[in-house]
Amino acid sequence: MVPIWIVVLLLVVLMTVALIVLIVVMAVRVAQGATRTSPYGEGGGPGDGAPLESVPTALDAARRRATRIATLAWVAAAGGVVLAPVLAVGAMRVDEVAVWGAALLVGLAFLAVHAVGEGTWPRPTGTARRAPLVVRSVRQVAASGPRRFVWAWAAATVAVAVAGALLADESGRGITAQTDEAWGRATPFPGAPHGIGAVVTVVLVLVGTEVVLRQITQRRAVPDVSVADDLALRRLAARRVAAGSQAVVAGVLVVLLGVAGSAMENLGASGPGTPLGGWGVAGSVTTTVALGVALAALAVAAIGSLRPQVRTRAAQPAPPAGVPAG
Repeated sequence: MVPIWIVVLLLVVLMTVALIVLIVVMAVRVAQGATRTSPYGEGGGPGDGAPLESVPTALDAARRRATRIATLAWVAAAGGVVLAPVLAVGAMRVDEVAVWGAALLVGLAFLAVHAVGEGTWPRPTGTARRAPLVVRSVRQVAASGPRRFVWAWAAATVAVAVAGALLADESGRGITAQTDEAWGRATPFPGAPHGIGAVVTVVLVLVGTEVVLRQITQRRAVPDVSVADDLALRRLAARRVAAGSQAVVAGVLVVLLGVAGSAMENLGASGPGTPLGGWGVAGSVTTTVALGVALAALAVAAIGSLRPQVRTRAAQPAPPAGVPAG
């Protein structure tokens, strides 16, 4: 019987390959659409067949579909969290490979569901076009707070990884401090081995996030939905993708800060009045920062995943003959 950790590892590899294929496909699409320069807002008029107002049933169905995609993505991420310990125990190792492999599994599972969901929206049917053809940019669709948090957490992760590599001892897995009166060493500490794995994980999640956001921008329009409501649906999807991704990246940052803080606290465990007591204070501050990052990321994930209140105008039935509209 094949060990379960090998099966999980194969799933991670397959999702990584799928992400690379998706990147190539999106690059081809971008190259094919490079000659289109129409800014957003030039489509959607009566002359191009696009609806000026959304059909209520179509808009409600689109919102339900968007909610299902987001829910399944979080379920997949939760499944990754559950499978990660199985992978570590099956491989009989709990080190940087297991830690960052688990984070990558969670992030790729979340993004994979969104990628599949955004790539399977129904095509417009019928002889008349009932969906607008509008060229959009990622900035128009994904200019949200959660996306900025993704990049902020990523930058902080790189900074912490570099600092950890500089502070770690020769082994890269411990920290050593020495004065004229005392000497101490504490492990584990996020030196170069942990830092490299963390940065690679964050980069892969960043690339996957931007690819899915590009996919949201370029996916087909929803039939019988106005340009404004279609844009609102895209912004909602982009916001949810970024909200989940920033939680994954923040989780990587929290692990680095938490491990570093714990090691420094152990290094200065003899007390603040001792020669190494300053390390204990620094460790307490670092641990507090890790807790703050975790709480902030959870708040952003919760708020960003909620459906924002978007003002939309659904199509109204035509007034009876002889009765003025409005």
